[in-house]
Amino acid sequence: MESFFSEKRTWADGPYLHFVAVLDDPAYVAYAQAYHELLAAYGDRVGIVPAPWLHWTAQGVHHRLDDGQVETVVQAVMEAARYAAPATVTMGPVWPGPSAITVAMYPEEPLAAVNSLVRAAVSAVPGVQLREAATRFWPHSTLAYFRSPSVHNAEFNRRLRTVRPERVEIIISRLLAVYMYQDVDVGYYTWTPIAEIPLGAAHAAAPKVVCGTARTTATYGATPPWGDSDAEFEITVGRLVVQPPLSESQIRYESFASAALDDSTYFEDAEPPMPVWPDPVTVACERPYGDGVCGSTRLRVRGSWNSPAVITCERGHSWQDTVEMMREVIVAAEPGR
Repeated sequence: MESFFSEKRTWADGPYLHFVAVLDDPAYVAYAQAYHELLAAYGDRVGIVPAPWLHWTAQGVHHRLDDGQVETVVQAVMEAARYAAPATVTMGPVWPGPSAITVAMYPEEPLAAVNSLVRAAVSAVPGVQLREAATRFWPHSTLAYFRSPSVHNAEFNRRLRTVRPERVEIIISRLLAVYMYQDVDVGYYTWTPIAEIPLGAAHAAAPKVVCGTARTTATYGATPPWGDSDAEFEITVGRLVVQPPLSESQIRYESFASAALDDSTYFEDAEPPMPVWPDPVTVACERPYGDGVCGSTRLRVRGSWNSPAVITCERGHSWQDTVEMMREVIVAAEPGR
């Protein structure tokens, strides 16, 4: 047995560009967490992967690239991914290995096909060198990395086998291009996102979505107009128009004025003017692109009523917005509207 982040595995000059699928399906998160009580008993000898960092690696690049190379590689993979297909896979069983605990992913063939497609696109970019491919691609997700060689013994293996949650089925429909970090201090991998990459052809056209026509605190405290409040939605929009919120000072003044107006004798002359909502604006990508900024207004918005919006433009640039933004998009995109 060995520690996963040994000298031979630790990167000298990371982070490195990777293409991963974030495995944030609630069913799989629950599956992984079924093992946490057992793993927590081993303290800092095990690096338990938290839910936000559960992933499957489609392909990694294990040397540094400059910004231009990263942009070229991501664009190449994005174009190639149009010819891929979402994969439905079963997670499980769990395998205790010599340096980590991994979860099998079946069937392997569709994931191997995604790996081959991404690998071919990355390899075609000048200056990029990939590690030699294995004879057979091994798709897996890691639950925990061993930080000490004293973890995996017969007792550990026996205790691990007693957990056995039901296997779960998930759908992998997108990859994330990331700068991957080895967070040796906590014992697992983390990343900074670069772009979301859908598997399969994206929608060619979508309707304009206008948000913020009736922003109220009551709206944000209510349940969504359609579906489960924790269900994730992905909404493709032709143009996203939002009404910026009032400033904090305007909100405080509005609250004061509203309360004061309850007493009709408070104001001797006339009622004070209430803050005016800012004019609606069109959301556009502000990421650098070429010699300027991207400026794309063809966007895809993903999130739930209770989670922030993740917005991705047609060129793959991705950024995060607020829960309020996601709620407005869900309301604006309600079926039948």
